Amino acid sequence: MSETILREYGDATRRGVSPDFTAKICSECGFDRYTTAVSALGDVYVAWNACGVSAVRSAGDEAAFEAWYGERFGRRVVPAVEDDPTSAAARAKLRGEQVEVPCDLRECSPFEQRVLEKAAEISRGHARPYGWVARELGAPDAARAVGNALGRNPVPLLIPCHRVVRTDYSVGGYVFGSAAKRRLLGREGMDLTAIENAARRGFRYVGADGDGTFCLPTCGDIATRLGAPGYVGLHSVEEAHAHGLVPCDLCRPIAA
Repeated sequence: MSETILREYGDATRRGVSPDFTAKICSECGFDRYTTAVSALGDVYVAWNACGVSAVRSAGDEAAFEAWYGERFGRRVVPAVEDDPTSAAARAKLRGEQVEVPCDLRECSPFEQRVLEKAAEISRGHARPYGWVARELGAPDAARAVGNALGRNPVPLLIPCHRVVRTDYSVGGYVFGSAAKRRLLGREGMDLTAIENAARRGFRYVGADGDGTFCLPTCGDIATRLGAPGYVGLHSVEEAHAHGLVPCDLCRPIAA
């Protein structure tokens, strides 16, 4: 009888507690929260705290996720009772909506944070090589370090590290696996087969008839129509200039 009364009391008080109060108590106790959300790669766990979303990982084994979280971040994470604005925004973005989601990157080094911030600038339908990110950050010799930083991305899908690829335009590694990375890029409209074929033929850049610019093979519309007529493969900047082409302002190919 007493257990039933306690259970009913717990249910009643839980319904009466606001999300802000729940967040405050979890924060004061040192607990982050997590829930399951639907993504383009299936169900994932989304963890968050007062600073933003702290982790996104494949769902399926709560105990394993909680153990990984404790080891990675040095603090506990507990199942959430309900959503709040941060987790609701994360759910929306994982569904493909264009919303802002605060992310907690405090456990990342300053360099890792800069890499992730640059990756977050890459739009849907685009991809950039590791070396491009390194040069954009003013560290052209740090392509390997960029790859390592992306491999430690705590919030994949929310920060789209899948949009950074190898110099030869093969997809490279990914926390959810290379096949998942290919699937994501394909869903975003990239013709990966055509891009990889162009790379195998030694083309570093692509020019479009009548456009006057040259781009990376993974730049927007180029990446979706690379196999169509009207595009010319280019082996070098000098070859692009010989065709009278100037660098694309969007993908900044000379920085690649």
